[in-house]
Amino acid sequence: MEIKFGELDNRWEQYGLIEAPLIFNGKDTRYKAVIREGSLINVVGKGYQLLPNEEAVKLADMAAKMAGLVPFTEFSGTWIVRMADHVILDKDGTRVHALYAHQGHFEVNGEEMHLGVGVHNSIDGTLAFECGVFTFRHACANMVLAGTRHFQMAFDMRRTIDYVYRRHTAGLDPLKADLKGTILAVMEKANLMIEAYEALATEKATDELIQKIRKSRLSNRVLPDYVREPEVRVEDLTQWEVYNDITELIWHNAKSGMKTKTFQMDTLHRLISLTPEAR
Repeated sequence: MEIKFGELDNRWEQYGLIEAPLIFNGKDTRYKAVIREGSLINVVGKGYQLLPNEEAVKLADMAAKMAGLVPFTEFSGTWIVRMADHVILDKDGTRVHALYAHQGHFEVNGEEMHLGVGVHNSIDGTLAFECGVFTFRHACANMVLAGTRHFQMAFDMRRTIDYVYRRHTAGLDPLKADLKGTILAVMEKANLMIEAYEALATEKATDELIQKIRKSRLSNRVLPDYVREPEVRVEDLTQWEVYNDITELIWHNAKSGMKTKTFQMDTLHRLISLTPEAR
C-alpha cells in the first residue's frame, strides 16, 4: 500500500501554501492535501478551491476603502473593549475574520445604532468565504463572527442582516472571479441599510402589512402575540418594531435550524424590505 503526492500546485507559494494531489497505489484519488510551510493543514476534495486568507483580507481592505468603510479598529463610536487589529486569526492561523465599520449612525426608537461588515475565510475547508452586514450599538473585541449567517446575539442588538456565502469550489478563484466586486456590493449595502432602518423607524405599520404577515409562510412561533391577535392597534406600531420583534423570535427559536431561520428571514424581507428602492 503506497500513498504519495502528485504534481504540486504552488500557485500560492508566496503565502507558504501548496496543494498536493494524493496518489494511492499508483492511482489518482479525489483528494488533495493543503500544506503550509511543510505542515499538513487538511485533506480536502480535489474540487476545493483554495483562497489564501491574505488574499481575502487584501480584497476586503480594497473594497472597504472603495465603499467608504474603515477598519473596525478605527471606528470612532463607543467601545466596550477595544480590539487590537481589524484582522483576527484563529489560534491555528487557518481561519481569518476581517471587520469594518461605517462611521455614521442611525437612530431606531431613539437608540443610536451602527453598521459593520465582516469578511471571513479559511484555508482548511472548515469555513466558507463569507461577507455580511451586521448591526451593533457598541463596539467590542467579541465580534469575531459578526457578518456571518450564524451570527446572532441578543446582547447589544447585534444581528447579521445581509450576507453572501460562497463555498470553496469552482468560481471562488480570485484570479478569475470578481470577489472584490462581490465584497464591495455587500459593503455598499451597509450604506443603504442606514436609510432603510431609519425609514422603518418612522413608518407606521398598516393593517395590510399585518394581514400579509399573518397569511405568509412564517410560523406562528416567530410571530409576536399582537400579530396573532384578532385585533391589533397598528397605529401604535412602527414597521421597525414589527420587523425587530419578528427577527428576534426567528433567531431565538431553539426548535429551528439555520436553514429554517434563513428561509424565515428571506420571507420576512419580502414582506418588509430593507432595500430602499423596493420599499
